[in-house]
Amino acid sequence: MKLLFIANKLEYLVPEVDTTVFLMQGAWKEKYEVWFSTLQDIGINTSRELSHYVNATYITPCNSSTWYETKVTSKEDLLSFSAIIIRTDPPFDQEYLLGTNILDFVATRGVRVINAPQALRKFNEKLIALKFPDYIPPTLISSNKDEIIDFLQSRKQIVLKPLNLMGGQGVFLLNVGDYNLNAIIDSMTSRGRDKIVSQEFLVNIKEGDKRIIIINGNVEKFALCRKPRENSIVANLAGGGTFSIVKLNEEELEIANIVASNIQSDIFFAGLDMIDKKITEINITSPTGMRQIAEFKSPHLATLFFNQLKNLKQ
Repeated sequence: MKLLFIANKLEYLVPEVDTTVFLMQGAWKEKYEVWFSTLQDIGINTSRELSHYVNATYITPCNSSTWYETKVTSKEDLLSFSAIIIRTDPPFDQEYLLGTNILDFVATRGVRVINAPQALRKFNEKLIALKFPDYIPPTLISSNKDEIIDFLQSRKQIVLKPLNLMGGQGVFLLNVGDYNLNAIIDSMTSRGRDKIVSQEFLVNIKEGDKRIIIINGNVEKFALCRKPRENSIVANLAGGGTFSIVKLNEEELEIANIVASNIQSDIFFAGLDMIDKKITEINITSPTGMRQIAEFKSPHLATLFFNQLKNLKQ
């Protein structure tokens, strides 16, 4: 198989923790050809025979100070790839949207694109959890300050989250009576123009949230449990959280399987976040946590990913 990974800049990836690197290294073990690009590197030129193209870098393993070696950078036919794996981090902005539009042309020609461009456009990572109302905390999606304040009054403590960021960026904990309440809401909603997530604060975040890996409807039974540092509610490792690997209990596994079966037709690879058996987010742009889970409990994860990828219908 010839694989293209589309992510942020190659030199920014951290091999010790990054799932993108983990998947590339897993592909090398399977003897696959690995190419890399960013969304900025893909394009369409109808005046040439090579109409759907990418300026990509062919990389191989390296045992020296870096984890990869660059072999060649060239203009490649997007249709020549067996699969394209999108790992670009949010925000989901105009550039991201146009990238998925270009990849639509490739997907309709039979190339596997993970996750599918139409699914990335169809589902917002914060909103997709609302498809499972029985398993989410009380949640409000609104840009209206009065509605948000009323919601806070009814829940006593809420968390505000932007709809387009990741890694715990822009997350605020609000209490009834906070002096800076109005300023925070005005800032996050751009004075009522932008919708945000208001969600009941789950106090058990202190025990950690669980990142659950879902691959083509298959739920990994071990999860990455991320705990926030002291005086923080952000459990993401990028936000300073610490982690352990835990086994899902029966109820958590049941909820995760319900989610997995419902999203399988649209989404190949997802990272389900759960706090105290409540779903808070379903990451579909660049799910993380695979390396940590694989190294401590489930060494089969990369093999599972690529076996499921090969079994996908083109």
